[in-house]
Amino acid sequence: MSLIFVILCFFLKILRMKHVGRLMKSNDNLHPHLFIFAGEPSGDLHGAHLVKAFKELYPSCWFSGVAGPALREEGIVNIMPMEKFAVMGFSDVIKALPSLYKQFYYIRDYVLSTCPELVIFIDYPGFNLRMARALRKAGYKGKLVHYICPSVWAWGKKRIQHMAKTLDMLLTIYPFENISFKPTSLKVQYVGNPLQEYISQHLYAPSWKSRFCPPEHLLISIFPGSREAEIKNNLSKQLEAALLFQKENPSTAFGISCSNASLKPLIEKILKKHRLLHAFIVDKAHTYDLMRNSHSAIAKSGTVTLELALHCCPTVVVYQLSTLNWLIAKFIIKLNLPYYCIVNILTGQRLFPELIAEGFTPKKVAKELEDIHAGSSRARCLEGCQQIVELFQGTHASQNAAQAIHSLLS
Repeated sequence: MSLIFVILCFFLKILRMKHVGRLMKSNDNLHPHLFIFAGEPSGDLHGAHLVKAFKELYPSCWFSGVAGPALREEGIVNIMPMEKFAVMGFSDVIKALPSLYKQFYYIRDYVLSTCPELVIFIDYPGFNLRMARALRKAGYKGKLVHYICPSVWAWGKKRIQHMAKTLDMLLTIYPFENISFKPTSLKVQYVGNPLQEYISQHLYAPSWKSRFCPPEHLLISIFPGSREAEIKNNLSKQLEAALLFQKENPSTAFGISCSNASLKPLIEKILKKHRLLHAFIVDKAHTYDLMRNSHSAIAKSGTVTLELALHCCPTVVVYQLSTLNWLIAKFIIKLNLPYYCIVNILTGQRLFPELIAEGFTPKKVAKELEDIHAGSSRARCLEGCQQIVELFQGTHASQNAAQAIHSLLS
């Protein structure tokens, strides 16, 4: 049985090599070749804008890599779909280790066999930093760039020296991140935040709110997350909090964000269990319309909170951790920060209320929502959001990142 498995693996390797050979031949007239890796939707979006900006500087280049829908639209040669890497939390990563292991070595072998001039890793540090080290260990001589800095300022400070040894460049999106790398020789460049770029380019639908709720109702948005497990963990509590709030504030409507069409049946199922009035589901294409028209929001901790701040929408930030993830964060990683929401980290204050793990209860969410919706904290919250807008205003992250990478190849 083991002999059959070895023979099968051998033939699969031959097929892969033939496939790689065809890819290289079809792009013989294009140069340079860049490999890009995006392991999650935000990385896919950042990668697509980066590829588009880079092609304007280097029209003769070609890209291959691990891509989601946005990168695939930019025409990169997709060697593996991003969707294979859709895991979240420490426990999910542990469960997915066997498949991640196989994918890791397939990607490593592809890069070593095609020898692209440059590899771009986007976020996803647990996988990407190991890949960078594996490539260097195997003798890869091309340039390695990491776009979106890992949270080394929060935890995993040992990564700093590892990154300095393996990477040629780190591109950061928050102005304070460069400080962590000052003692090293790594070339670090702050390029601005791509979210401000996307928001400034977005075409908002006119009179969007009037399609869903009465004009006299104030709209509150709910962002439960972008993955099935997050929806299951967060949405019911968010809706219970919304019910408590609506009892005291009847002239309110609730827009529930659905970041992926495949998650809509699950959101509908959970919504039906709650008697929330004037509630509707909003698809991904209208996320920014929802944010712009919302008076306040309840959102799962993550990038979405920064997007809400850039839309000047006061937000209660929540996150439900499994018992295993909580234990790992507290006792193994020893994560202990004054704030976990990036908006609060950037402003150095509790601008958005944070309710994480045991603190995330419907009563507490409703109470905090009352305060930022019409209470004493609202004015301070809006002032802080304006500071965030001004911090990133005028930056063109994708163009700056493309120019920085271009300089490595020149």
